[in-house]
Amino acid sequence: MTKVAANIPAHRAIRPKIVTPMNLAPPAWALALVGQTWRDSRSISRIDGDRFTLITARVAQAVKLKPAQLERQTFATYASIAQELQKQPRRHAVRFWNHVPAINEPADEDRDNYMVFNAGRFRAFSNLYGGSARFDRDVATASAIGHRGDDLVIHCLAGDSIGAAVNNPRQVAPYHYSQRFGPLPPCFARATRLAQPSDLFLVGGTASVRGEDSFHTDDLPAQLSETFTNLAALIAAAVGKNISQQPKLKRWLSAFRELRVYYPNQNDVSAIESAILGAFPSLVRLETMEANLCRAELLVEIEGLADLNLLNTP
Repeated sequence: MTKVAANIPAHRAIRPKIVTPMNLAPPAWALALVGQTWRDSRSISRIDGDRFTLITARVAQAVKLKPAQLERQTFATYASIAQELQKQPRRHAVRFWNHVPAINEPADEDRDNYMVFNAGRFRAFSNLYGGSARFDRDVATASAIGHRGDDLVIHCLAGDSIGAAVNNPRQVAPYHYSQRFGPLPPCFARATRLAQPSDLFLVGGTASVRGEDSFHTDDLPAQLSETFTNLAALIAAAVGKNISQQPKLKRWLSAFRELRVYYPNQNDVSAIESAILGAFPSLVRLETMEANLCRAELLVEIEGLADLNLLNTP
């Protein structure tokens, strides 16, 4: 039996559990790593485990902020998270979740709210990581999705050792996107491989994107297929290979034990669940969350936790 982090379910023996998480909560697997229950907060809070810390920061009524204010508040919130991390030994950010209100709504003449958020995050990460030259190696993986509430909510999972950034050879690294996606680009790695435990692999929000372009507009099955291929490519990259070296996609997808899926259309959830359950043989839990995605043309986004030891499991 594969040895995994405490409280995270082992290799699937039965049909995976399908759950709907508490509104804007971090995934269940992240809470398992810190070994405590998440409690919502109106400002900034921290949960400490033996090896991991989970920090949650909230900007109340962010949806009402003007673009310049939202950019400054995003920068300040990430700076506050960085300051909180410096107070304890688990100071290395390995995963972020960003819940951005009205994410696709226009903010100013050239930007939507996601682009404004990205500008604040990029500047904060340039400070946190000592400049953008280190993003390829050190920047943590992340997801950014929209919601219908008013607040900006950011979760940060941190460990006692730095993770290694992993990017997808089928995609442009987000921080190298062209200015079509804003004056300052999104700033996250596609995935993070933990140093300890070294078999755990954190995969950020993944969708039907090739290069830097969205593919298969208005075609959910094709977007799911493209997304699965991107997820498989990340697993292959984590072990120094590529998906062309392994003809069976499900072989790479077998590493995933936990997934969370975001979708803007509630009518799509049954088809999404069915496709995922058929493609991921080791899955023990699937979280489903209705949400607006960072690009309006995308119909599904998937993130998760993989156990690379499962690649060796028959």
